[in-house]
Amino acid sequence: MKRICLLVLMMSMLTPTGFAQAKSEDGVKIADQWLLGRVEWLWLPALGDNVKARIDSGAKTSSMSATEIEEFERDGRRHVRFSFSHQHHQVRLEAPLSRYVRIRQANSKQLDRRPVVLLPVQLGGMIKEVEFTLKDRTRMLYPVLLGREFMGRDVLIDPSRRFIQPAREK
Repeated sequence: MKRICLLVLMMSMLTPTGFAQAKSEDGVKIADQWLLGRVEWLWLPALGDNVKARIDSGAKTSSMSATEIEEFERDGRRHVRFSFSHQHHQVRLEAPLSRYVRIRQANSKQLDRRPVVLLPVQLGGMIKEVEFTLKDRTRMLYPVLLGREFMGRDVLIDPSRRFIQPAREK
């Protein structure tokens, strides 16, 4: 047990964050996990741009800012059309509807029914298809919130830092 404690202590002295970090063009990793700060740049191909995303380990599902949400049918499948508005982004997006979920806010007893869409994203070297609930976040600081389902076992979070992963070039 003393040897393990000594090994951990020695490793923690390697870098200010505690453990050796591997940096590459793809991003920053610790062992085989991506290191994220509390806020990161998220590339949304649907926008063709990066947006600020809040990393939230307390949220199960990821959420994206959406207003003027309307459901429609195309080729026998349900789709959702919505407006994504935040700072300099003002665009109308469409995506297949995955399902609806009921979300309870921490400060409310009422359930909120939200549509869920599946969209491709990139954060550093991670490229994933992510389920987003659609909710008006225009009054919030970050248009996107990334929850635990996005993180899986691929991520470590350092809440003392921001923008650890590189933003994708346009």
